[in-house]
Amino acid sequence: MRWSFNFGTIFGIKFRIHVTFFLLLFFIFISGLSQKGVEAASISVLFICSIFICVLIHELGHSLIAIRFGQVAQSITLLPIGGVATIEEMPEKPSQEIVMSLIGPFINIAIAGILYLFVGGWSGIDVPDLYPSSIRDFFAGLIGVNIFIAVFNLIPAFPMDGGRALRGVLALKMDYIQATSFAVSIGQGLSLFFVFYGIFFNWWLTLIGIFIFIGAGSEKQHVILNSLLRGVRVQDAMITDYHSLNPDMVLSQVLEKAYQGYQDDFPVVEDRVIQGILTRNTILSSIHEKGIDITVKEIMDTNFVSLNPLTMLDDVYRIFRASNKPIAAVIENGTLKGIITLDSISRFFMIKASLKRTH
Repeated sequence: MRWSFNFGTIFGIKFRIHVTFFLLLFFIFISGLSQKGVEAASISVLFICSIFICVLIHELGHSLIAIRFGQVAQSITLLPIGGVATIEEMPEKPSQEIVMSLIGPFINIAIAGILYLFVGGWSGIDVPDLYPSSIRDFFAGLIGVNIFIAVFNLIPAFPMDGGRALRGVLALKMDYIQATSFAVSIGQGLSLFFVFYGIFFNWWLTLIGIFIFIGAGSEKQHVILNSLLRGVRVQDAMITDYHSLNPDMVLSQVLEKAYQGYQDDFPVVEDRVIQGILTRNTILSSIHEKGIDITVKEIMDTNFVSLNPLTMLDDVYRIFRASNKPIAAVIENGTLKGIITLDSISRFFMIKASLKRTH
């Protein structure tokens, strides 16, 4: 995620904090400083950090269970709205998805229970206050906020854990896409209730409802896309009619090739062996920074993605997302067979759908 800073790894999972999280802490400190003084402002920042430590543990639980089920957990990023665990793919076995989804809320209930066991008899449980006036309020609010996080995440709507758990339960009895559609419908129904109820009583509920509605729709699109990609191989959607570049060409010559055709990204080939890839973004940024007389070999990406023609497109989609690269070289026995991009995949399915409608 852009504008995120790495802070090391936890159990092999990258831990990142988005820059907006620091802006949130700064805003809370400045607001508290002007209203209540430096001590209250400092306690408030510590309180927010404590909440987000609990969020981090919540997301870590999801990630470790994902690893246990054979998935790849890449990172955990803290944002002002919570934490995001970047997991390569959710397990499609219903029982695994149920366990993986429920572990997060269970962890927050466990944190609340442990805190209550040690300090709850003294502090009690309370609705969290952004500016706790005492250590007792601090711990009472921290217990309360963990209970709230657990309950909120159990709402049966995507992208909350409850929505994924509901899909897992439904998928025990029906097709995965049907289960997703049914769970999304329930979630979006709840989100509309939140939106309309919130307009009259609490605008926060309206914002939550909008967030749920968008998140549910995105999940449905993601599942449908994966189902379309599954079973189709790279060789079916790759581009075989393309222009390639020589490493010694200068950018002015590359621009001529770009003007003459539809191609934005180019493989760089010498002696029939691919040396790198030059993308449209690299071309545009290099023109701005270094001019049009720079050679291709100076700016090409030599750390490019290479794929086998028999690779499935659902795997390609995950590779593109993980590498953040728009193009891959298709190589077989050391020979460049073609290139594949997200655009070429989209074009393949668009043409396939058009042909299907004509029959």
